[in-house]
Amino acid sequence: MFQIKNNHIRMAFELGSNDINMNKRDKLMAPAPKYSPQEQEEMILNAAAECIAETSLLDFTMSSISKTAKLSMGSIYKHVQCKEDIIFALATRVFHFQSDIFKQILSMPLTTPEKIAAIALLNPTKIQVYPFDSQLESFAANDLVISRASSLWTDKMIKANEECEQVFNKCMHQAAYSGELTLNRNTEKMIEEINLGCWALLMGYQYVGRIIQIRHISDGTDSLNEPLAVDAPALKSLQRLINSYQWQTPLDSQGISKAAAILIEQQLR
Repeated sequence: MFQIKNNHIRMAFELGSNDINMNKRDKLMAPAPKYSPQEQEEMILNAAAECIAETSLLDFTMSSISKTAKLSMGSIYKHVQCKEDIIFALATRVFHFQSDIFKQILSMPLTTPEKIAAIALLNPTKIQVYPFDSQLESFAANDLVISRASSLWTDKMIKANEECEQVFNKCMHQAAYSGELTLNRNTEKMIEEINLGCWALLMGYQYVGRIIQIRHISDGTDSLNEPLAVDAPALKSLQRLINSYQWQTPLDSQGISKAAAILIEQQLR
């Protein structure tokens, strides 16, 4: 009687051990995930850019991204929670790319005023990531979009934008502390003033210039995304703004031409 009972217990124990061993073996033999989280995020954002290019920033859908990326909706929502997250994620990519281009320009063998002019002389297509970059930046600055985006992607975009600003701040600080730029007042405030003035002038010109170009395009006399000419009114205004500060070497027409030549050499113009 006891022998039979012991045999049953032994058999049950052996079966249980076999089940445990099989489970362990199954876990060891289970295939690894097809894509890493980073690869999935890249696939999602690439698919999103493709869907937006085919429709618009207003009309793309999360389901179309899922279909294009060949990932489940569950996988999509592990990385982005809504369409607004997609907008911020793509804008973050744009800021990172632009920062790299600006770093390249600010490391060129030019004076700081010439480097500022070089940024103005850039061919717009060279800092373009997507054909809808300008609309993307407008959407990313929209209050409604900001209020709906997740804190994760909001923080990422803000950080990327700040990194872009820091590139210029670092350049200006180097100019100030090396003696290239003489500032008689608060250094931090003056650097912020110069950055803001140059940036506002260039961005304002781009907006006005785009309207003028659209008008000319309808006449067949112009095309979008043409780089500034070295004698363009915007560059003359920028030159006056830069030279209103005390530089060791003020910006002149030769410096502007030199900046344009180096940009052409490095295929940025």
